[in-house]
Amino acid sequence: MRIPAVRTEALAVGLVASLIGSMVVHAEMTPFGERVSSDGSSPAAATQPAPAAAPAPAPASQPAAPSGGGNAATGLDYMYNRKPQDGSAAKQAADANRQAQGKAIAADAVGKSDESPELKARFDRYLGMQEVSASDLAAYQTGLQKVKDLLTANQVTAAWKELRNLSQYQRIDSGISQELANRIEAVWSTDKNSFRIDQSNDSLKKDIKQASWNADQMSDTIRQKDLDYNFKQNKRGQQGGKQAPQPNGGVPQAPQGGDATGGITAPPDTTAVLGKLQLTQEYMATLEAKAKIKLNEMKRQKIFDQAKKDFADYITTLFKSGRFAHVSLAADFYRKVFEEGEYPSAMAQQVNASLELNRDVSSAVDVVRYKLGRKELSGASLTLEDAFAKNELNPSVLSLERSLKEQVATYRQQLDKLQNLIEARDFTGVDAMLESLKNNASDYDVTKPKALVNAVKLESQLRLGKAKLAAQQGDQKTALEEFQAAAEAWPGNPDLQDKAVAFFNTQDTKNQAVTDFDRLVKEQNYREIFDKQLGFAPAIHGDAKREEQLKDALTKIKNAEMAVEKANALMMNGDSFGAWESIELASKDLPDDKKLNKMRADLSGRSAEFVAAINKARDAEARNEDGFSLTWYVNAQRQYPASRIANEGIDRLSKKLLQGKS
Repeated sequence: MRIPAVRTEALAVGLVASLIGSMVVHAEMTPFGERVSSDGSSPAAATQPAPAAAPAPAPASQPAAPSGGGNAATGLDYMYNRKPQDGSAAKQAADANRQAQGKAIAADAVGKSDESPELKARFDRYLGMQEVSASDLAAYQTGLQKVKDLLTANQVTAAWKELRNLSQYQRIDSGISQELANRIEAVWSTDKNSFRIDQSNDSLKKDIKQASWNADQMSDTIRQKDLDYNFKQNKRGQQGGKQAPQPNGGVPQAPQGGDATGGITAPPDTTAVLGKLQLTQEYMATLEAKAKIKLNEMKRQKIFDQAKKDFADYITTLFKSGRFAHVSLAADFYRKVFEEGEYPSAMAQQVNASLELNRDVSSAVDVVRYKLGRKELSGASLTLEDAFAKNELNPSVLSLERSLKEQVATYRQQLDKLQNLIEARDFTGVDAMLESLKNNASDYDVTKPKALVNAVKLESQLRLGKAKLAAQQGDQKTALEEFQAAAEAWPGNPDLQDKAVAFFNTQDTKNQAVTDFDRLVKEQNYREIFDKQLGFAPAIHGDAKREEQLKDALTKIKNAEMAVEKANALMMNGDSFGAWESIELASKDLPDDKKLNKMRADLSGRSAEFVAAINKARDAEARNEDGFSLTWYVNAQRQYPASRIANEGIDRLSKKLLQGKS
């Protein structure tokens, strides 16, 4: 079962506009926000090509969720079978989406460019700023050229110092030259670290040279000692008449025994052994020093490569932020500081793109001056905004006179006003605004905004015609829906109120409606009054008493529907106690409402213990058994601490018992 939305406008009965605002219409929305009939068609779209996007096809109807399906079924029913309530998140989202679509279509119709809010704010601020003086721009360009000339002459330090002088032109430079100078200084700081590494390597190389010399000296000494020892051994062998053996093919070695005659073992030559150990130690020291040199060279290369990468990344940042003049300047410093013959490939592309963009922006500003001279404000505005977006620090952009920028600003303000009028469907002043734009901007094309306005007006008229046909066929619901659609399409339609009044006057049901209304009030059948509110409202117009009765009935049903919605939400969260209590409290104003009673009976079964405790407490309170009643209220509160009925009962009886004791 669908739950119709309760609109507060229905309370202001008697006025046609409020009647239209209170109607319950289940219709689809076109991209601009118009409602279409139940078959998904739009009369205006069918008879005249609309400049806006075509209406989206109506979504396929979803099957109703089966009853008794638990929380999942309740959720599906809420999603597919109910329209968003006023003030709900879904209603706010739908309204926001409709407004966004309407704003986009209106902006396209008036010819505004697709710009981000940030860019729009910056561009509007630029249009109101005083231009930079020609003398400052000339001095700044002279300074830039001086830096480039110094770099060409390989006077890098002088060029670096000149960079800091450029920072005094804050509005042009924005401190970028100072930051570039700091980056260059940071690179030179890495050179100092590299110099210290080179000094360490020089010291290690000296140690290697000394160790090599020591090793050479030790080697000569050891070789001479071995030769002397071998000579003595040979001499002893000759004296004994024997030829001394030559082990290892005659290679000198340490003595292995006594002399040739006595056979006594000679003591080892410890001096030769120690000399060889020292030689090995010198050789190991040489290897260690060479390893340290290699590590230092790798460390130095890593520092150098990282400095190059950081500087190249900074140039990329300059390019992305639109600082095109500094891109080529920083690239020249890169070649000189790192002694590179050419730019890296990516940097070369950035330099070329910067030069081209600077040229394009300068040419665009010249075009802007030309168009403004011919009163072509539309083209001038778009061209200037595009140039500003590409490079807002270009000298041509900065030097554009404020008087010329004010012309563009005035034109943009008129476009904003025209867009607001179309968004609000206030077409009264649109024609005058279009005429003013055409006079001020000779190149402004009024075709699209006029087509959009005419299409919307035609749709409103067709809606009124369809409402008349529906009324003649006795289809009151469709007639009222078409009246609301006509009002939403064009609220200022002069035929709207007359035809609406004529429609209600042609309905010869006023007396019958008054009779039915009085009968339902007497029966307290507020639900049926709510369902037939659109028929009763015009019938009782001017009758203060009946208007108040209608207002009271609508308020009660609205509260009941809100209670039902709350109960459904609580049930979806598994809070059956809270759901029952919401319906129970609402039933006080509508004790005979079938919908509330049916839902209360269903929830009573799911919350049997809590409901029983509340009923026992009420019965005991009615019999003035206050203590017994208080006990049951406390029992109910224990089961459901958030219970309003239990908490109010406890508070009421506690005060009564305390007053009795006093």
